[in-house]
Amino acid sequence: MENLRIVILLAGCVFILIGYLRFITDEKGKVNLNNYRFTGGLGLVISGLLQGTCELFSGDLSKNAFSALAIYFGALLFYFSFSILK
Repeated sequence: MENLRIVILLAGCVFILIGYLRFITDEKGKVNLNNYRFTGGLGLVISGLLQGTCELFSGDLSKNAFSALAIYFGALLFYFSFSILK
């Protein structure tokens, strides 16, 4: 049971990381590290998450919507592993 919990936690980390990295990349797929030196692009991620959530509710599946969905799914996996699997 503990191995299953670790696998679910790792999957949650991967989904959150995928969503985060999709938010901070530019059109060419590159990350400008000078812009994210101190904050890690947190403002960009939060604004993209809000925009992606609005697009999910409207039914438009764009890049931000898929990234928001990946972050929400990763957070759901974290919740599942910590609360249900004891």
